[in-house]
Amino acid sequence: MTITMNKELLIRMPATLYNRAKKVCGSRSKSLSAFIRDLLVEGLDDYLTEQERQKVTKGEKAYRQGKGVSWRTVKRG
Repeated sequence: MTITMNKELLIRMPATLYNRAKKVCGSRSKSLSAFIRDLLVEGLDDYLTEQERQKVTKGEKAYRQGKGVSWRTVKRG
């Protein structure tokens, strides 16, 4: 399976953090981009539980079917 990389992300960070990340990448023989992608995947996987991910998937499906509520109609406190 081929994954096309078609998005770019500009990240600003302190030089000390960048240097630490580069040092880790060098010790793992990994590019900085691959390192950041791996961190994002790990973070996103840990962000929601399986049950929460199922709820999100169900909600997205309902939204695509037109069963959602327009954000413009929601009254705010």
